[in-house]
Amino acid sequence: MLFGVVLCSLLARAQQMPRTKEAPPALPSAGIAPVAPAPEVSDPMLGPVEAAPRIVRSWEEALTLIRSRSPDYIGGYQNIRRAEAQSRIALAALLPTLNGQASYTHQFLSQKFILAAPKDPDNAAAGIKVAPIVAPPANTWAVGGTLNVPIVNVKGFHDWRTSKRNEEAARLSFSDERRQITTSVVNTLLSSLTAERVADLNRVGLRAALERLALAEARLKFGQGTELDHDRALQDVAAARALLISGDESLRQAREELGRALGLPQPIGVPPTLDLEEFERAVARTCHLNEDIERRPDVVAARKRVEIADRAITSAELETAPTLAAVSSLDYASEVTFSPNTTWSLGGVLTLPFYDGGARYGRMRDARAAAEQARQALISTRLNAVIESARAHRAVGVSQASRDVALAQRDLAARVDARTREGFSRGFGTSLDLVVSAQALRQAEIDLAVQDLDLGEARASAVLANAECLY
Repeated sequence: MLFGVVLCSLLARAQQMPRTKEAPPALPSAGIAPVAPAPEVSDPMLGPVEAAPRIVRSWEEALTLIRSRSPDYIGGYQNIRRAEAQSRIALAALLPTLNGQASYTHQFLSQKFILAAPKDPDNAAAGIKVAPIVAPPANTWAVGGTLNVPIVNVKGFHDWRTSKRNEEAARLSFSDERRQITTSVVNTLLSSLTAERVADLNRVGLRAALERLALAEARLKFGQGTELDHDRALQDVAAARALLISGDESLRQAREELGRALGLPQPIGVPPTLDLEEFERAVARTCHLNEDIERRPDVVAARKRVEIADRAITSAELETAPTLAAVSSLDYASEVTFSPNTTWSLGGVLTLPFYDGGARYGRMRDARAAAEQARQALISTRLNAVIESARAHRAVGVSQASRDVALAQRDLAARVDARTREGFSRGFGTSLDLVVSAQALRQAEIDLAVQDLDLGEARASAVLANAECLY
């Protein structure tokens, strides 16, 4: 099991916690009598925290929300769509273009000419015919179309191939974004479960403080205690209330963070009955571990960007390459002077770029600098990936050791508190001992819950550090 073990321990301890009274652990020493039953206490703050407006019950439900509502997911997917659109734009430079045009012209200034010609060129006696001509025509409308067919365009073909690699880089970047989104959602879910656990612990701590207050009041009533004992018990209750209020707000914020990670403006909770083993298997089906750091999506994407940057240098160099295109035009004009109304032409256009003021050389220098930046970015990404992966796997051992220490401290604090309460109920010790042991136990319980969270996040990070998530 990976991080599911930690989640199971969180919920198992939360479900096993006493809801009505705190039962102290059994004391190992045979010379100490069992602790008397704790007095019944009640308080409005002992009620459970309000339920979340919405509950996420499975990983599939979380994925549905991510795909439909997460701004990071939707924005990353749109980057792929933009790369595809840019690829189609680059392809257009290699395909024929057909344009149509229509025009209407009115001439305010024109001149009338008389054109004379023999009626019969072979018979001079036939006489002369006269034809009036207005040039330019006063009113003319025309329609036409132009077809341009690229024949040779080396740079355009190169740029189109580069745009296809841009699509691949966008998909790889989106894959890494999905990994980061998954890590964020899993960690936020763990935080929400831990906040639920801490909120329950705070209520158990408040109940224990109220029971100690009842004990101090009973001793004071029968003349076995002092006002100082009573005030210290009241102080302990106030501290437990403050901790409960802070814990409830942390729970609300954790639910809000889970909602934000899933793209919703409302708080989202996680049910205590969540099947954590199935949840872990669902996450494992979504994200597959890559042992090779070079296959990590962000490293692959950075390597692809180096290739694209190198191709940009070639693209700048190809600006000096000639282009050849065939151009055909078909036009019709309502009024003409010395040409037919309909004309159709076909020709070839050879473009030889000689000098453009030095712009292409500037673009070559810029492309070389960008390529070097891409190489350095690849080195940085690879270093970050190696260090992040090593830290993620090392953090599991560190978190496990810290959690074991926190568990031992919690068990010790529980024994000390039980002995202190037993001694105080029998007239031994002071109220200060009672309050200090209670506060130490509450803090130890919270520290253990936090260490459970850290261990769960460490396991999740170790699994997802080099994973490829497909959803």
